Amino acid sequence: MARKKSEPRALSRREFLTNAGAVLAFGAVAGLAACTPKVREELIGVPIADLIVHNAEVCAGCGVCGLMCSLYHEGESGASAARSSLARDPFTATYTYNGCQQCKSPNCYFACPLKDVSLCVDTATGVKYVNTDKCQGCGKCTQACPFTPPRANLHPVKKYSLKCDMCRDREEGPICVEYCTMHALSVMRGSERGQA
Repeated sequence: MARKKSEPRALSRREFLTNAGAVLAFGAVAGLAACTPKVREELIGVPIADLIVHNAEVCAGCGVCGLMCSLYHEGESGASAARSSLARDPFTATYTYNGCQQCKSPNCYFACPLKDVSLCVDTATGVKYVNTDKCQGCGKCTQACPFTPPRANLHPVKKYSLKCDMCRDREEGPICVEYCTMHALSVMRGSERGQA
């Protein structure tokens, strides 16, 4: 017997997860769109920064990336001292790596009251980084970040901003990429991301 058009159809678990994934993907695309507005005048000519890329299909969620990050930058171990985070999706048991997207025209940079003193742009590499010695911990960078969760957060004790700086002073590159046990992290070169 044919079903009436007005009767709702129950979704299978697979359909539900597929639809939920589409909604999450749309949110990620909307976040990227917010991250790449027209480049403001003072950043024209600055190269596009490299970016850490995460392969969720091979990530085991071990947390070594955050551990090594916090040890290298802060001399302490703990997720709250890392400049990135891992989030587990309870529906799919996959992990999402939440690191700074090194936006071409970063809201965090323009929101900082101490722009070019506390939150800076490396004009040679395009990397946006925090000079922790000068950061006042106002949190405006966190509020301005278009991503959820924000990619800049305050250290819970020292009260300065933490955000990925691509380990800009480390010759070997990002420590999280080097020590990722599953090789789930890699570096996408700025030249692959397009020109500003």
